[in-house]
Amino acid sequence: MRKGLIVGLFLALLIVPLSISRASSGEEDLRALVQELLKEVKELKKENAELRSELEKIKAQGAPAPAEALVTAPSQKKHSFFSKGGYGSSPSGIDFYGFFKIDAVWQDNSAIGDVYVLWVLPEDGDNKFTLNYRHSRFGFDFWKYYSDFKVFGKIEMDFYHAYSDWNDVHSPLRARRVYAGVEKGTWQLVAGLDWQTISQLYPHLSNFPAGTFMGNFAFRMTQVRLSKWFNLGDSKLRVQVAAEQPYSFDDTAAGIFDDDPANDAGFPGVEARVAYETKINGKPALFAIWGHYSQEEYDISTGEEDADSYSLGLEVKVPVPLPFAHKAFLLGEIWTGRNVDRYYTAGVNQGVRFNYGGGVYDTNGKNGVAKAIAVDEIDATGGWIELEIFWTPKLVTHFGWGVDNPDDDDLDGVTSARLQQQMYYANFLYRITKEFAVGGEYMYVDCDYRESYAEDGELNRFMASFYYFF
Repeated sequence: MRKGLIVGLFLALLIVPLSISRASSGEEDLRALVQELLKEVKELKKENAELRSELEKIKAQGAPAPAEALVTAPSQKKHSFFSKGGYGSSPSGIDFYGFFKIDAVWQDNSAIGDVYVLWVLPEDGDNKFTLNYRHSRFGFDFWKYYSDFKVFGKIEMDFYHAYSDWNDVHSPLRARRVYAGVEKGTWQLVAGLDWQTISQLYPHLSNFPAGTFMGNFAFRMTQVRLSKWFNLGDSKLRVQVAAEQPYSFDDTAAGIFDDDPANDAGFPGVEARVAYETKINGKPALFAIWGHYSQEEYDISTGEEDADSYSLGLEVKVPVPLPFAHKAFLLGEIWTGRNVDRYYTAGVNQGVRFNYGGGVYDTNGKNGVAKAIAVDEIDATGGWIELEIFWTPKLVTHFGWGVDNPDDDDLDGVTSARLQQQMYYANFLYRITKEFAVGGEYMYVDCDYRESYAEDGELNRFMASFYYFF
């Protein structure tokens, strides 16, 4: 196009001297020629602008699909980048995300965990201080769109690894969520490591994990989950069922991982949840009921003995009309269950009681599971409630309480039994920019023990956090 313009201008320069010697009619021809050239230049500029616009659209779509993948559809969103396409596949869209979180923590008593608290040990007044980055995380979302369905996946990691001896200098990565799925219309199938299907509402705590063994039920498990939702105008009814892989003991209590009592049961656990998602006064609201059933098998001195695990819970989130706030919500859950320790995160991590005879009992198998003469499940109830207030789009605060209360009768004979644990907390998060934020949290935790064993454990915990979201 530019070459044609240059040639035209060159011809015009040759014609102009010749036309000077012509009559007035020649001058009119020259004017006409100049007008025609100007018109052509104008059209070329317009065409060039259109081509630039088309080029920008092509760039925005990302990498083009290879010829052998014509069955795929264009991505419905702009991704961070695209995969190369390995093992015979075509490229997939990838979104990279995460945050840096640096925590400074001071607490006035010993607990199971200094970087984060699971439960408080009997009163000892031993102050602790930690400065760490373990809550930082990063992840990759994978997407592939087809004409009438999509496939997707996730890999998410953090630095909370149990076997790193809490050495910040040598902290290995830990898998948080690793799954793949397919979605078509109002159906979705997911397989892999993800948050449990039950108890999907969580309290907002800076202490990680949020409310574990303090009233918040369930963690993450490997599972195969089927979801179906029904669109009801502005509302949605979501039904989910899953086959799960429970996790009962670590290797220090029951031997190597292959000895896990949940594996010995010979079948997966089952989870189910029904949720009604709607809006009240234009704000999101949620009402859900959920439950699970699984089983463990223990090899004790009298043979094999089964231990049932089950739960039933209710979770609610509703907006609260506070005239002085940007928006606010009241949320929480209540639950009851049996044998709900470990990754069900209840019973203050006491799921079964081992009876060794002669008045000797424990809940962790430290006396040797194979020596036990009986295994009894421990019941528990609990829940939590939270007030979430967005004072401005940049500032949010949370005030909450939770309780995890195992049945005292089921803990008879266990000298060091944790009879109940409660949490009270208040925190804030302020976004200085969309990416940079600061936060603070105060948390009080009270863990009850038998008077004959030790004083109750009480802990005051202060945390300051710095975030960089990306």
